[in-house]
Amino acid sequence: MSKWGVVVLQLAKVALWYVGGLLAIGGISAAASLLRPDLPDSGWAPPPPITTTRTESPTAATSPRELPPGFPSMERAPLPPEVPEGQPQPVPTRFGLTYTTPAGWFGQGQSVMGWRSRDGAAMVIGSASAFGKEYCEADDTSMLAAVGITGRPAGDLLTVAAHEVRAVEWMYSDDGRLPTINYSDPVHFEIAGNPAVRLTALVSDIPPTDECDPPAARLDVVATTGLATAEVAVFVVRADRGVAGQLDDSSIDDLVASLRRS
Repeated sequence: MSKWGVVVLQLAKVALWYVGGLLAIGGISAAASLLRPDLPDSGWAPPPPITTTRTESPTAATSPRELPPGFPSMERAPLPPEVPEGQPQPVPTRFGLTYTTPAGWFGQGQSVMGWRSRDGAAMVIGSASAFGKEYCEADDTSMLAAVGITGRPAGDLLTVAAHEVRAVEWMYSDDGRLPTINYSDPVHFEIAGNPAVRLTALVSDIPPTDECDPPAARLDVVATTGLATAEVAVFVVRADRGVAGQLDDSSIDDLVASLRRS
């Protein structure tokens, strides 16, 4: 059964909204083959904090910019194909890329999710899916993990990924109380023959605001060449840590490894 509407989840005083159909897919998780990334860069450090306005910030919901002549564009993502119950679900996106969720995820990529801070910074992902819906009994909008994609104008992939991954600095803070954050070195690899870069933020000591807030979290960001709609595609996986039933690291790797040309 589909459930349509808008749900607002307070995550460390940051609003998460969820729009679309929630369709359960039962069954056992299916493994995907892992990519073989290059070794991380040495001596890399994340850029200084973003000081631009909401309109200028890479983590903001920016207005569309003119694409190069002949660059393909889609107003909506294609509908996901129907699959037998208990099978992995391919999720096509507006950006010419498809990812696959294991059985047991919700949304089938037909949702939009986002996080917004008090000062207006925002991250919005489309073609989104969720794992572990309603895992916390006190909050019927809780979820253990979310995955989706967005687009950005042309730019250096590492710079785009670095700005996006630093969204955790406002996503998991509260009234001046800050979490502990460790950033990974960038991992370079290819998707559909195009360059891609992945960054991971490991967040701990999250200031609790209610009983459903996780003590820790993880955000993975992949920036790669967009094949439609935007010149850079940004794939995002957010996962709670330190909670029962959490999405394991290998499952996050499988989601990233599933990214391919549609």
